Amino acid sequence: MSNNDLWIRDIIASYGVIVMIILCIGIWIIRKWPGLRKDIYKAHLLGFEIECAELASPYKEHLFKALQYIVSNDEMLRSMGSIRILEIGVKTGENIQFYPEGTHLIGVDWNVKLGEYLVKGHRSWQFSHVIIERLIVGDGSSLKEVPTGCVDVVVTTRSLCSVRSIRSTLQEIRRVLTPGGKYIFVEHVPEKKGTCKRWLQIALTRTGIWPSLFGDCRLDADCVAEIENAGFEKVSWTFLALEGYVSHSFHLSLSKQHVFGIATR
Repeated sequence: MSNNDLWIRDIIASYGVIVMIILCIGIWIIRKWPGLRKDIYKAHLLGFEIECAELASPYKEHLFKALQYIVSNDEMLRSMGSIRILEIGVKTGENIQFYPEGTHLIGVDWNVKLGEYLVKGHRSWQFSHVIIERLIVGDGSSLKEVPTGCVDVVVTTRSLCSVRSIRSTLQEIRRVLTPGGKYIFVEHVPEKKGTCKRWLQIALTRTGIWPSLFGDCRLDADCVAEIENAGFEKVSWTFLALEGYVSHSFHLSLSKQHVFGIATR
């Protein structure tokens, strides 16, 4: 056997082991990926999203004061002094603390165990002032289970970024709202065009890296124009950058620009 043959054999032997290791790791990741993705997103919800909600809490408290002045279009709820709220993307229920006593809540979320969490979870006492009327598994782009014009308020917070279609979701929001009903939104928006962060937001989204890790969240989703053109009678909002300590500062730096607003049906 020539020296060249020995050299080739040694290369195959050496790199063959490396290739086999890489293949084994790849197969393991493919098999485990659904579970890993679920665990990553769960940690994201119970960590960063709660921290982000705490940073936004003072601003949301001011925004949700509008709920105090809403009179239900439902005769029975009106007689009880209650209102009906539909929230898309309930997550860990951080908004429920702002809902008036006796609120009838329709929750929309992909979490099939949301009802168990809200009613029997270790934080269920924080949600006891509202009545869970219905829970729908989904993202809000189709609310066929909800009759037209039966909801007094719709709420979304950091949720439009992950729906299948922002336009379809807004059409459904407008449909289920009563005449004069309110759509309250707190959504993160992209950085200004031409900035390095905007480029990074686009790259992480379009490569699928960010959505695959964080519940289909799209960092480049800009909902403002969509809300403006959704056919609401009136839309008002303000831009605000969330600042403060979170355990994942890089994550906040890419999703800190927010729009807080209210649209009227």
